[in-house]
Amino acid sequence: MKNKYILAFLFVMGLSSSCKKFLDTEPTDFYSPVNFYNTADQLQIALNGVYSTMMLERMYGQVHHFNFVSTTDEMLPDRATSNETRGLYYTYDAGHSYVQDCWQYPYIAINNANVLIDNINKPAMDEKQRGYIKGQALFLRAYNYFLLTIQFGEVPLVLHQPGIAEVNIPAASQPAIYTQIVADLKEAETLLQGRTSASLGYNDQVTITAVQAMLARVYLYWAGYPVNDTSKYADAIIYADKVINSGQHALNPDYKQVFINLFQDKYDVKEDILEWGSAGAAAGVTNKTGNDIGNFNGIISAILIVNGTFEPTSYAAAGWVRITKKLFDSYEVEPSSTLVNKASLDTRRDWNCPDYIWTTNASAGTRVKTDRPSPWQMNTGKFRREYAPAEIRNSGTYNANWPVIRYADVLLIKAEAENQVNGPTAAAYDAINQVRRRGYGTMYGNIVKNISVVNGGSGYSATNPPLVTISGGGGSGATATAIVSTGGVVTGIKLTSRGNLTTAGPYFTSAPTVTIAPPATGVTATATATITNGTEYLLTPGLSKTDFQLAIRDERMREMCFEASRKYDLVRWGNFAGDLQAFGNYAAADGVTAGNGNINGYQGLITVTSRYSLMPKPTYELNLNKALKQNPGY
Repeated sequence: MKNKYILAFLFVMGLSSSCKKFLDTEPTDFYSPVNFYNTADQLQIALNGVYSTMMLERMYGQVHHFNFVSTTDEMLPDRATSNETRGLYYTYDAGHSYVQDCWQYPYIAINNANVLIDNINKPAMDEKQRGYIKGQALFLRAYNYFLLTIQFGEVPLVLHQPGIAEVNIPAASQPAIYTQIVADLKEAETLLQGRTSASLGYNDQVTITAVQAMLARVYLYWAGYPVNDTSKYADAIIYADKVINSGQHALNPDYKQVFINLFQDKYDVKEDILEWGSAGAAAGVTNKTGNDIGNFNGIISAILIVNGTFEPTSYAAAGWVRITKKLFDSYEVEPSSTLVNKASLDTRRDWNCPDYIWTTNASAGTRVKTDRPSPWQMNTGKFRREYAPAEIRNSGTYNANWPVIRYADVLLIKAEAENQVNGPTAAAYDAINQVRRRGYGTMYGNIVKNISVVNGGSGYSATNPPLVTISGGGGSGATATAIVSTGGVVTGIKLTSRGNLTTAGPYFTSAPTVTIAPPATGVTATATATITNGTEYLLTPGLSKTDFQLAIRDERMREMCFEASRKYDLVRWGNFAGDLQAFGNYAAADGVTAGNGNINGYQGLITVTSRYSLMPKPTYELNLNKALKQNPGY
């Protein structure tokens, strides 16, 4: 059940009042604190209203996971520059409407949380429940201030509903903002003791481990640029360890299943510590709402209508961003593979970097899987709408939750902070290797890592390749496709699936048998499979502190790509403009535009400046709040 939030409940200001200052609007169209907050149910309704803000279109429904985070070294947009798409490129200014949204909507949530916190003690009610409501409100206030400070730097710190005369409020320093965020989260940690996603059965409300994971993340950012208070790395370790040692969370053994679950309305309370609940309804319910998860940041596809009826396997996705070759090449490949696109030892590559799009043949009434073999052409594949139920696909209401904090992220925070404080210790290696082990698909056993052609045979059809069967070896679920030359010879075998990576399989104890169907006439091809030995995932031992940090940077890209963290990682690592300029030049030298479509993002990276490490304060806010100063460079 994803529709836990009453969407219409927004105190203080309506969404139509974008031209008004968030700090000086009197409540007129909604309940006011005078006649509300009198019962436990009303407190819960108010809390639901704060939650509902998080997945609005101008929050994580679209803007926060797409518009200002889609031009980095892991993905690039392929849209022509326009006023609408300027948020994708480093060409926006203080007047851009999405810049305004990134400022306004977190403050809407903060203001609603402030009013709730100010009135938390009004009703007579169970004190534990009161604490749970307050703890969640404090988390939501802290989270939105975290969004504001990583995007805008110094911002006004408002902890109570302001009076109408309170207009000119100066920005607080980032250390002051982080101090308040931590204070809110630590109070929430006390209030939410015993509130776990396991006991709730879902993870789109705040729990004790969500608070602790968020504290680990906040301390990691506080330790980095621009505040650079490196003493906070030690605090990041403390709170990452609290989550790790809680016993509440673990990695899903199948990386791709984490993201399939989001579209199938399944709660993975082990891996996903916190999700933002979608602004729609439970799977199977037709409604008029939805979000853009898997649309702009998904695999290109169009809904196919045959004889006036939706073709049930089709779905809509615009696919406005593509992966980078840097991301594709960061995944380790099987050295002995002879394919041009070598088989990857890391199962995350072929999920995140799909080598196809979906086109349609309307006359035949079929969908067509069209190859995109160049990494520069590949869409981002993490969020795949094709896994949503057919009734959701056909109605166009893809109500996937957004993964806010995953257990894998906590492990990588632990590894990075441990390295910063103590160097690449065994604890640091263990944390990163847990993530890598799942990535390599070998949490519980070995998988097929490569299939080599022994004899290419003859007489095969390049347009209708033979069936490849993988059997025996104690496992199951591995599938492959034959690659046939125009001369009718099998030149390679491409692994197309690692199967359903659960504790039941497809893990192998010995190399399975590969069978290639014979041609109508000619010689049958043969091939052999090789399985992993169970140690491929291990990070190179004996790295220096500097090299381990570089390994963390790459691992975060491989694991967390497209989850709206890469830009902010580059900022906190302290060389945002330099890193992106270097990547822009690499992309140009690697032929990003040669036959690869309209990938505009790299051009702006070549000349990007450090001013874009922060967004500009929006023009409308500067005009209203005379005590506010614009960020440098704008």
